[in-house]
Amino acid sequence: MRNDEQSKTIKGIILGVVIILMIYIIPHMGIGGNKVEKVRQKIEEILLEKYGEEFVVDRIGMRSAAGEKFYQARIYPKAIVGTDKEGDKYYYKRASVDIETFGGLKGVADTYGVVRMNNEAEEYLKEKAIELFGKRIRLKVDVDYERKSGVIFVTYYVSDFKKRLKEIREMPDKRRMKLNLYIYIFDKIDNDEEKEKRRREIFEYIGYLKKEGIFEYLEMGVIFIDERVLTPSYKKYEGEIFITKKKEVKVEGKTVYLPPMKLRKEMSKVLGEELKEMSEDERINNMENINKENLSYKGIRKYNSQYQTWIYSVEMLKANYNTNYEKYKKEEKLNHYNFNTLEEILLGKSFRYIYIDKNEKGDVINGK
Repeated sequence: MRNDEQSKTIKGIILGVVIILMIYIIPHMGIGGNKVEKVRQKIEEILLEKYGEEFVVDRIGMRSAAGEKFYQARIYPKAIVGTDKEGDKYYYKRASVDIETFGGLKGVADTYGVVRMNNEAEEYLKEKAIELFGKRIRLKVDVDYERKSGVIFVTYYVSDFKKRLKEIREMPDKRRMKLNLYIYIFDKIDNDEEKEKRRREIFEYIGYLKKEGIFEYLEMGVIFIDERVLTPSYKKYEGEIFITKKKEVKVEGKTVYLPPMKLRKEMSKVLGEELKEMSEDERINNMENINKENLSYKGIRKYNSQYQTWIYSVEMLKANYNTNYEKYKKEEKLNHYNFNTLEEILLGKSFRYIYIDKNEKGDVINGK
């Protein structure tokens, strides 16, 4: 009898250990090949249902946050494979799958909605931009759609830009949309008359954004890029610039570091000659092939930006740059950031503009 009781006790202990293993250990063991495929399949099915297109799901691994384990994967649309968009980090996002108590898979969450939202916003904003600035432009958009929860706003990774825009118009106290908009114009400004024309275009575009109800939370850069970046030999010179030791140069009293003058002059001349031989269609085609990742300071902007202006609305300053907001408020300068007059549109020349140009007399008209 006593042996029977001991046997039952031992069996009970063993069963308890097995249960503990199932609950706490098995779900957190390393991810095997079979589990990887199950995770991949689940994510692929959910994304296809959600977005109506197939995705590549790779780099699957186990992660943890706040004491919880989950599977995470990199995702990107199959449609970009074999195109210029492949490898562009702009289109690569994450998906995660929570793990149930006994190792099963829960729901799928992903961040690709922000790519959809940004692309939809770009299409919406591009028509007016082309009307004002011409066809030789690229837009880069980053939208933060937020809903009020209690006293704070929370970001939601959703798409359908037009629907969200309608929401912020109807519920401005409960919805908001922070818009980071960068307009790259591939057309060098040649004289003061053209510069003034561009300032008027920027002012008119701001008026359009105000009319659309998008200006309230706006950060916008309008960057004029030297079109020589569109030439066949630009990549070659870009590589040379990267490896060449930079020289200290004074530009309008500011110290900057630029490639040697010899390289800058050679580059300016060679690429300028190539540009003359290119048709407008060739220029636009090469412009469209620049990936979104390169539409940045570290990409084409650092040395190829000739002029630029930065527009910050008052509410965007308050939300994202509060120190500056408080400073300008104290100095009574906030009204400038409403951009109600043309005089408030300032087009500044870039200090690191790399190209050297001369007029017919041989005088340098661009570059230092």
